[in-house]
Amino acid sequence: MDTRFIENSWDGAPSGRSAWIDAISTTHGLHCRLDATCSAPSVAHLVHAGQTDIINVDIAWQSVSPVMQRPASWNGDHLFVKVVRSGMMSVEQRGQTVRFGPGDIAVVDPLHMFNESFRERTRLAVLRFPKAALRERGLRHRFPTVCRPDAASADVGAVREFVLNLTAQAGKASEPLLERLGDQCLDLMDVLVTERDSRASRRASAATMLRAKQVIARRIGDPDLSVVRIAEELNISASCLTRALKANGLSPMRYAWTLRLEHATRMLAGAPQGAIQEIAYRCGFASAAHFSRAFKERYGMTPRAYAANRKTTAANGAGELDGDVVCASDDDASEAAQAVRLTGAARSA
Repeated sequence: MDTRFIENSWDGAPSGRSAWIDAISTTHGLHCRLDATCSAPSVAHLVHAGQTDIINVDIAWQSVSPVMQRPASWNGDHLFVKVVRSGMMSVEQRGQTVRFGPGDIAVVDPLHMFNESFRERTRLAVLRFPKAALRERGLRHRFPTVCRPDAASADVGAVREFVLNLTAQAGKASEPLLERLGDQCLDLMDVLVTERDSRASRRASAATMLRAKQVIARRIGDPDLSVVRIAEELNISASCLTRALKANGLSPMRYAWTLRLEHATRMLAGAPQGAIQEIAYRCGFASAAHFSRAFKERYGMTPRAYAANRKTTAANGAGELDGDVVCASDDDASEAAQAVRLTGAARSA
């Protein structure tokens, strides 16, 4: 039996009621209660795709609530993202009832009791995520009450279409592709779960940015520094790190290169002749040539010309060059003149 694909179905006949209730409890971790007077055929298809479970549901005249004990089917460590394809779903929780129609999205946490009712034929596209996957991305992962993302938001609508497309591929696309799509969907969950908590989201992004800056500063001389390595040290995903820094107008590696070059200017100020290669390595550059190219692209001069200018400035004690500085070539003269303008910036760097 292929445990990656599980189908539970019921033809609506009285003889199959108990089997359907048991299947929903065992496979999906939900208590199922069937209407005493009405029934209709129901089906639930589940496909395992890595850490994401894809579930397509077609049910009517029944209600479900989470199993609150801890058997194998317990869902407390997961979240459900449910998109209503057609019909109507009512969610009762903490004395309140919220109704979801076609196109609406519900994020529900089985750790907190709720009751979902279906009084007509209703089709759902459902994703079940481990909370740990959201937590490691720095996203909200606990919901005492059902979360209803703004269906009128263009971003929410785009993620909804992604979810619908993913669930439509269950049982069709290969398992590796479904797993990749599931991971991409996890990376998009911030659009749904932080829509109502943008202030907290901004605080989390700012905290991530600060921690990332500290890691970069600490490992400024590591030539193998990368987004992945920074994320590993912060115990978050690379996509979460990039998203948090992007929200603050920052690219992690662009910031790292800027910090390295600023550190290099400080080291060049008192460097002895011939120390440029050592400075390059200490600032995380793979070679002196790479360092020189990056430095000239940023500051408009070579490290050698910059160091020579700082020494001349220090000797004169004026912070500016004379008009009588003798340079080895016209290029060096031009670079030395440019260094005059950068001296103040280097001092404050």
